[in-house]
Amino acid sequence: MAINCAAMPRELIESELFGYEGGSFTGAEKTGRPGKIELASGGTLFLDEIGDMPFELQSVLLRVLEDKQVMRVGGRRYKSIDFRIIAATNKDLWQMVQEGLFREDLFFRLSVLSISIPPLRDREGDIELLADDFAERYCFKLGNQPLKLDSGAKDALMKYTWPGNVRQLQNVIIYAVNNAQGDNIQFRDLPKLVNRLNPINQEKSNAAKVLSLEDTEKNAIESALKKTDNNVYEAALLLNIGKSTLYRKIKKYQFDVDI
Repeated sequence: MAINCAAMPRELIESELFGYEGGSFTGAEKTGRPGKIELASGGTLFLDEIGDMPFELQSVLLRVLEDKQVMRVGGRRYKSIDFRIIAATNKDLWQMVQEGLFREDLFFRLSVLSISIPPLRDREGDIELLADDFAERYCFKLGNQPLKLDSGAKDALMKYTWPGNVRQLQNVIIYAVNNAQGDNIQFRDLPKLVNRLNPINQEKSNAAKVLSLEDTEKNAIESALKKTDNNVYEAALLLNIGKSTLYRKIKKYQFDVDI
């Protein structure tokens, strides 16, 4: 069972994690609902963006981890559970502990086995492997013959610093596959942001990095809409996102498409 602590509204995280009894609050189902922890019993609970969990809920989670029992919101009885937990974050949790934003005891409870995943720009050997895999998968989804990246395209990908990490690389490959005219992906098929001969300065501001990622996304959407003659449903399939998500991004980037 997975839950994104950053995407979940603050007031709903508790009920999502621990569940609730019927009538516990306005809008609650009459029969109640089990939480993600309860549903994860016998398996694994994945807490993404654990650094965004409200401080007041961290002590409750710690108690659940220690006692292996959970009580639903509005409940009166504990229920025994047995589960493993995996937590992920892009924040420095130890720094948050020093600043009083994350519980020290929970930090050590979660740090039994820590794995640090470096950013894509520090994993040059993975860039080409991931790019080839994304191209093969996307071509298969389209029902086309797999496209390989030529030396020029690979060189550009290796020189870029990838502020958006693996997800940005995936969007770049989707854009390139849609742009490719021949039997392989060439330098010219890459988004303008990437197909520069010189590496991007890694000390650019965070605002510039965010804009760069949005530019890549915008180019991918524009290419997919062009390829499907502005058919939003087919474009969403090509981009591997939901139709409602694509509608929202079309509105965000002000594309001239009938909605």
